[in-house]
Parts: sequence; C-alpha cells; structure tokens
Amino acid sequence: MKTIFTLLILFSATVLPTFAELSDADLDKIRLIVTEEVTKELDPIKVSIVQIDTRLQNVEIAIGALTGRIDGVEKQVSHATNVTYGLIALIVVAIGIPAWHGKRDRDQERKIEELTREIETLKQRIASL
Repeated sequence: MKTIFTLLILFSATVLPTFAELSDADLDKIRLIVTEEVTKELDPIKVSIVQIDTRLQNVEIAIGALTGRIDGVEKQVSHATNVTYGLIALIVVAIGIPAWHGKRDRDQERKIEELTREIETLKQRIASL
C-alpha cells in the first residue's frame, strides 16, 4: 500500500498543471480538417441533388407533353359535343316539321269535314223548304 501511495504522489508531482491554449496554426488545422470532412459528406449530397434536378426536369417535360395531349383531347371532345348538338337539332327539325305539318293537315281536314257537314245540313234544310 505504501508503494501505491508513493507512486501516486510521484505521478501527481510529475504532472504539472498546464494551460493549454490553441494557436492560430492549430485553429487553421482544425478548420482544414472540418472543411475536408464537410466536403466529403456534402459531395454525395450534391450528386444526389443534381440527379433529383435532372429527374424533375424530365418530369416537367413529360407533364408538358401530357398537358398538350390533354388539350388536344379536350378540343376533340368539344368538337364532338358541338357536332352532337347539331345532329340533335337536325333530328328535331326532321321529325318536328313533318309532325307539325301533319297536325296542320289534320286540323284542316277536321275543318273541311265540319264545313262539309254544315253544307249537308244546309242542303237538307233547303230541300225541306
């Protein structure tokens, strides 16, 4: 135990208190090391950013092409709708005019029949006089 105690005192005496101060050269070395480490870690990130940017440009190009195609389809649908409306109007005219003429003809026939009956009744009255 005495040996350990002596050794402890001996080691404590040899270790003198030191005041550690970093010099400008030490700080520059630290800065250089930190910069190298940061650039090593940032290089793969920069490559990833460039790849993502390229992908985004490709997506933008694809979306532009799709937008053009959608516009074309929209124009075709609009044209087809207008043609359909025109055809519906033609069908209504083609069916409506003959039906209207038929009704007018029936009305005229009814009037003719009424007038014919009146004439017949008048003839019978004249004949009975």
